[in-house]
Amino acid sequence: MVSVNLGVLHYVLDHIYGAFVHRTKLTTPFFSKGWGGSKLDLLERFVKQLFPATESQNWPPTLVQPMWKTVWETRNACLREGIFRTPCDEQLINALPPESYNARVAFLVPKSVPPQKMACVVHLAGTGDHTFERRLRLGGPLLKENIATMVLESPFYGHRRPRLQRGAKLLCGVCMLQWLGLCIPDQSRRCHFWLPTLRS
Repeated sequence: MVSVNLGVLHYVLDHIYGAFVHRTKLTTPFFSKGWGGSKLDLLERFVKQLFPATESQNWPPTLVQPMWKTVWETRNACLREGIFRTPCDEQLINALPPESYNARVAFLVPKSVPPQKMACVVHLAGTGDHTFERRLRLGGPLLKENIATMVLESPFYGHRRPRLQRGAKLLCGVCMLQWLGLCIPDQSRRCHFWLPTLRS
């Protein structure tokens, strides 16, 4: 009975808050700068390029070569951060803000396992996840199971956030969400294909 009452209370409070915020105009409406204008045509072309009709096209992806620096190292594990140029098509890169041109990745590696036998999980960002910390905390318990963790920072967030953007609210319209959605799978699959180079 208590959980039902709490659910109703949350429902009512949510509606009161929503009505207050929208009627007082404390925040700007979602995507107040539109859908993205002429960039939508470019976006459609990239979607077709990223997901080609035949499987042989665009596969396997070209390898990235991150420039690594060691953040910390212990007897059991090592955390490295890498930077590599966003491997997307030049037109897509030009549609991104300059701060997002370079991709950032963190790599938490157990030392007790040779690279040939090491498993790895690639963690992508969730809502409100601006940097590596939250996902690296997920990687801590995985280290005990000899599983490495690779964490990719999304365009428009963390160190890749445009200078004029405040918080998680994207500067432009819906189109920017689509650019984000195109970059993340491409960057993560290239990181995934980089992993076997550890074994060679």
